[in-house]
Amino acid sequence: MANYSNVGNDSTSILIDDGTAEELRNTITKNLLGYSPLPAQCCIFRVPELIRRQKTAAYEPDIVSIGPFHRGCGEKFQLMENVKRWYLQCLLSSRADISLDSLIKGIMELGRRARDCYADPLEHLSQKDFVQMMILDGCFLLELFRKELWDDLQDENDPVFNLSCMLEYLYHDLLLLENQLPWFVLEGLYNLTANNTNQRNASLIKLVLNFFRQAVDERILDPNFPFEILHILDLIRTVTVVPFKDLESQKKEGHVEEQEEQKNEPELPQRIPNATTLSEAGVQFRRSKNTPECIMNIEFNFKNGVFTIPPLGIDEKTGPLFRNLIAFEQCHHSRLHKITSYAVLMDNLIDTSNDVDLLREKKILANWLSPEDAAQFFNELYNDTTVIGFYYGSLCNDVNKYYNTDWNRWREKLKRDYFSTPWAVISFIAAFILLVLTLVQTAYTIHPING
Repeated sequence: MANYSNVGNDSTSILIDDGTAEELRNTITKNLLGYSPLPAQCCIFRVPELIRRQKTAAYEPDIVSIGPFHRGCGEKFQLMENVKRWYLQCLLSSRADISLDSLIKGIMELGRRARDCYADPLEHLSQKDFVQMMILDGCFLLELFRKELWDDLQDENDPVFNLSCMLEYLYHDLLLLENQLPWFVLEGLYNLTANNTNQRNASLIKLVLNFFRQAVDERILDPNFPFEILHILDLIRTVTVVPFKDLESQKKEGHVEEQEEQKNEPELPQRIPNATTLSEAGVQFRRSKNTPECIMNIEFNFKNGVFTIPPLGIDEKTGPLFRNLIAFEQCHHSRLHKITSYAVLMDNLIDTSNDVDLLREKKILANWLSPEDAAQFFNELYNDTTVIGFYYGSLCNDVNKYYNTDWNRWREKLKRDYFSTPWAVISFIAAFILLVLTLVQTAYTIHPING
């Protein structure tokens, strides 16, 4: 006779016999995971759908797939897949001391660790396919960076350097969060394929930064970072935020340091008026004198109301780069929201095309888009993201305190209405003298001087 158990204690209780309970137990137990679906070492993610939907094209490659996420996704990648195989053949044939066996062995030793860097389980990729992909993609990147640094390595038949548009497409594709290889894979291949003394003296960091020199501070050629680089996009973020003068708490960038100091709760940044409104209240905007300067080193002097902002160039590549940097900060547990904080502050300052024009006149923005498109760029840059540990909180407090001081607005109105031009100053002085003379004449009329 079957035993039954009651699930629930009301009239809608369900009777489950022992056989059904055992079947459910076996099914649930079978589907349990003995490991985290997103281990701490994951550093290459698919962009969350809430963020991706804002501008899908900013997160997807145009001509080349790097890594597993976009592998085999269409004919648009076929040319570069052929270039990858050609680059590897040229590399192997140019050196007697580089063998395919050594590359395979080196990557197989890193295989498990490399797979764990991807947020997806990659169950569709066998070990053989994964190792082959790492070798083809990694050697392609290294040869591309070397050819960019040393012109004599370029082949006259190379479509990458013969077609003027190709490098622009590659700048976009190679800085996508979903289009990354683990940095230690690139390092392993770099150490196995450095061709001569000159190439060995050019570190991997130097090779990468030279290729992306349009996007980074040109003074940073080979910095010594106090923590591990995760991939190329992380390197670009690092050279952007490491020079940042964190006036809030002098936070230290790094795995342990960042994670320990990161706040647990999202902080809603206090908004400040846009640049045009602040200007009308007496705030002055100046371009940073240190050029080039870390774009994040924005300062506000409460005593004289001066906003000092490093220059920023805006073109078609700026949006995808910032969006992927922000998506990376949103996904990775030990990368603080510094780029996101910058986007929030700039969105506060730029509401309309008038704000863009004002900052462009001050040489703070170098804008190759229309003023309307530039304003929209900032207004939509960090939609559907969370800001944890907003880095410009004190600055915003000072700005709002200055703006809400009545005297500052009155003084600016007086200067704008009566001292904006030399003729206005002359008219004001003349009116003041006339007023004084009128008062003197009135005083003499009321109290005449006795002779």
